[in-house]
Amino acid sequence: MNESVPRFSLTPWVLLGVLMLVLFLLIRAPASLLQRVVPTNPALQVSAWGGTIWRGQAEWVQQGASGLLSWRIKPWGLFLGRAMADIHSEGAVPLHGAVSLGLHRLEVRGLQGEMPGELLDIVLPPGWKMPGAVKAANFGVTRAGWHEGAWTAAEGDLAWEGGALQLPLSGQQLQLTLPPMRMTPKLVGDSLQLALTEAGSGLALAEATLLPDGRVETQVRERLLRYSPAHRSSGADPNAVVASTREAR
Repeated sequence: MNESVPRFSLTPWVLLGVLMLVLFLLIRAPASLLQRVVPTNPALQVSAWGGTIWRGQAEWVQQGASGLLSWRIKPWGLFLGRAMADIHSEGAVPLHGAVSLGLHRLEVRGLQGEMPGELLDIVLPPGWKMPGAVKAANFGVTRAGWHEGAWTAAEGDLAWEGGALQLPLSGQQLQLTLPPMRMTPKLVGDSLQLALTEAGSGLALAEATLLPDGRVETQVRERLLRYSPAHRSSGADPNAVVASTREAR
């Protein structure tokens, strides 16, 4: 009678060894290596990298404002195949939250504080320029991919103090002077919709919908255009959608 002999597999130990090596490299690697993966933006300068990739900081300057951004990677995220980190910004733009990046996942959670309006370029329609600071209140979004993929979660809201806003419409660049606004994200199927409303009244101004394929669909209401001195109202309902576009980002 033959007795089965348990087979000893090296695979789990090899995987554990690889993971420990990655942890060691992250702990030892200087934070300055991240310069190679930070997107180039002429309006945003990042310098004075310090610490390590695991736990570090960097100084940033944008349009006269400056601050210090620090981060700390969460080790358990690596077991899930993701890079998860708590982020904290001090200076002109106080902000904290959490970011998670995976092979097919992008997640931002619990953003609280202020951030430059230029950071909204990733969710606003192409050509929209919103200067000044935007306040985040428990803002978060999740996507099954970095540049394309279904949006799977949305929470919180954003508040803008108002002021000058530029947006392209029918081949022209409109200049608007807006009151304080709120921007509330919500899921519409696999898409992420950002609803722009007047902060005081809650009346709708526009909606920007980010589609899974990377395109953005914009609906502009008559109420928004009335904030432009160049706009000549045709007497339409202020809530009526007067312009709709769909374009690639």
